[in-house]
Amino acid sequence: MTDTNVPSRQMGSGKSAHEIIEPPNKLKDKVKPLRQEHGKPIEDPVARAERELKKLEPQFAEWMAKDIARLQKAWTDLIEEAGSEGLMDPEIAAPLFRAAHDLKGQAGTFGSPYVATVAASLCMIFEDDETLASAPPILIEQHINAIAAMHREGAESGADSLASKLCEELTSITQTIVATTKAQQLKAS
Repeated sequence: MTDTNVPSRQMGSGKSAHEIIEPPNKLKDKVKPLRQEHGKPIEDPVARAERELKKLEPQFAEWMAKDIARLQKAWTDLIEEAGSEGLMDPEIAAPLFRAAHDLKGQAGTFGSPYVATVAASLCMIFEDDETLASAPPILIEQHINAIAAMHREGAESGADSLASKLCEELTSITQTIVATTKAQQLKAS
């Protein structure tokens, strides 16, 4: 049944007969071994990456402030461009999503888990056009304001129960809107 070069074995009999294929593990061939060079100790690549990230931390506050400003500007531009009609047009809202998505990744990487959580919640709103269309604009604005406040106040994991509660509430409301929209889509199909 299988290529003769790939080890396999037959299991069971009759209708329950099946073949177990055991592909070779070629991972070792693809990974370079860590080698000691000229008497230097072997350096852990993960530890090296973490040290490099640590060097970037002083710049992160500035990057995050710029991304939050970009998020706020995208929101302002969206309101001005769309007005009350078509506020949540996916094409017009794309810069807002990109800014939220960037914050979600950066904040998590650089130790602002509350900002990352709220940005992730905001990104959920953009996952499909119907959810975006059904999300109240005030909810999007609350996400943006929460992100700005958490950054301004320096909310870090475990440091601020208000930030934690705000994350839970915004995420819960967003999940409810997403679930309701999906249920309506299923009902309509």
